[in-house]
Order: sequence, then structure tokens, then C-alpha cells
Amino acid sequence: MRLWRALENIHGWAGVRSVWREHMGDELEFLQPLLRPMEQLALSVPWPGTIEGRRIVVHDEDDIVAVDEETSEAAAIAREDVVLWQLDASALFRGAASALGLTGETASVGMGTRLWWLGDFVPVEGERFPVYLATTRDAGELVKNAGYVSALSRRPFVLATPTRRAGSEPLSRLIDGRSAAWIALEEALDWRGEGVFEARQPVGEVLRDFVGAHVRLATAEPEARFPTPAGATWGDVRIRFLDGHTVSVQVRERSGRFGYADLGMVNTKNNAPTVAWELLRTIAEERGHLTWASRKASADHRKRKQVLADRLRAFFGIEGDPFEVDDGGWRARFVLEPDA
Repeated sequence: MRLWRALENIHGWAGVRSVWREHMGDELEFLQPLLRPMEQLALSVPWPGTIEGRRIVVHDEDDIVAVDEETSEAAAIAREDVVLWQLDASALFRGAASALGLTGETASVGMGTRLWWLGDFVPVEGERFPVYLATTRDAGELVKNAGYVSALSRRPFVLATPTRRAGSEPLSRLIDGRSAAWIALEEALDWRGEGVFEARQPVGEVLRDFVGAHVRLATAEPEARFPTPAGATWGDVRIRFLDGHTVSVQVRERSGRFGYADLGMVNTKNNAPTVAWELLRTIAEERGHLTWASRKASADHRKRKQVLADRLRAFFGIEGDPFEVDDGGWRARFVLEPDA
């Protein structure tokens, strides 16, 4: 689906028909009902064999030419080929927000036209989290957008982008620092044409870890509590996997053997380990340091890391984050070992 990249690539979401066709291909017919003709004509148009295109000169209503700046060669061009078409972004984003089950009226919130409030995500009554859409493809600009949203919102938020092309380490640090969530619309939605979308799965499932971190009713309390010695820190903790479901735990002179349910990482629907447990095991297999260079790295880990940190704090009763940002990833502040 070419829609999402077109949103990132087309400046101001306005262009002549040939520009829209270049980015949308055959899918343009599905977007055409949301394109509105503008009063002004284009100042330049793409032209075969050129990089910058040709400048448009209007002599009369029916006398329009495209001029080569280097050679001054002029070629007649039809008026319909220089009409600018503006995307009705509000209608498009309202459809996306509706498919995601968000509440509220979608609106632009600044940073030009590329930052929008899609609506509020309401996992349970009384709990509302704003969802912002940033459509820039530039990594630096996306960090600025996320920083603006972070300052604008005094509560945890969800950052949506058309794709993940503008992801970066600074963005990951910002999202982790604010306990936010990041979703890509190309992964979450199927486009049916115009402003109609269909969610591939309920947004509550997509944001399950985010909900688990911020909605108390959705957070499973651990069955066990490790007898952590007074004054112990994360540096005193050692976790070693014995198999896929069990770990050996030691904090100073105290030790024990525990399953994933004991650490509060059990899916109550099927009694299987949660994704937080699987992330703990993945980090263990990486010897306590998971970076984006690892073949096991995944964008989903950003959401799951906060839930994992919360579970470990609850189990051990030790304050502070059990992980630190290091070399483009996370490093455990405790000893974490895989099974043999």
C-alpha cells in the first residue's frame, strides 16, 4: 500500500496530478475522492529528463507553458496538468481514527500540517491517552515532533507515524523516557479507499503492553514476592534461566527458583508466558545487553520493555529502572544469564 509513504513524501499534501500519480500509482483512484482542486496553479511541474522540473509561465487562460530554466525552451502544457490538488487530510485521518476506535475530533496541532491529534485512546472508562500522528519522513524532524508532543501532553501518549522509516535512537530514548508507545499505521490498518480503514487487530491488543503499564486494572499482580534483603540494589540481583519457563534468582545471600507466573508474567487467558517474559529471555540470550544491531531486536520491544521493568520492580521491591539505555539499546543493571 503506497498511501502511507505518499503522506511522508508529498510536501504539504498538495501537488499536480502527475506528482500524485508518481507516488500513488494505480491506487490514486482510491484517493481521488479526497483530493480537492486548489485555486492557484503550480509554479513548476516534473518534466522528463530533468531533476528540478520546469517552471510554469501563464500568459493567458489557455496559454500556459513549461519553461526549461537552463535552455529557455518552452513547451505548451494543458491547464489541467498544472492544477494543484490538495488532500483532505481531515477526512482521511478521521477514517484512520475511527478504525482505531479513538474518541474526539481529529485536528492539526501545529508543527506545520504534519502533526495531528487523532483522538483519545480509551482502554477502560476513566483512562484516556492522546494519540498523535506525525507524518514527517525526516528522523530529526520526527524527534522534534515527538518532543513537542511530550511537552504538550502531561500524561502518557501514543505516537503514530505512517511508517517506521524515520525511527532513530534519539526517538527511542524519548519514547522510553516518557513511557509512551509508538505505532505505525501501515502495520495497524488496511486501507479500503477514500477515508475508510479497517484495523488489523483491536487497538487494545496493539497497545496491550502500554495499557499494562498505565492502567492499573489491566496490570496483573505477581503471585510471589522475592524476599529481597534491605538495602539491596539492582547490582545485587542475579537471574539465570533454567529453561524457557523457570529462572534461578539470587539477591545477596537469598535465592530461589521461580516460574514466569511468580514474576507476574502470565497471560491469564491461556496461562502462557507474556511477551514481557519473552523479552526478558531475549535479553538474557544477548547476555543482558540488547541493541538495535541484534538480529533479535524488534520495534515491539519498546512497548514491552516498560511492562517488563514494572514487573521486575514489583517482584523485587527495588526502586529505579532495572535497565539502562546503552549503545543504542538496553543493558540490564543486574546479572542476566540464559539457560545453558
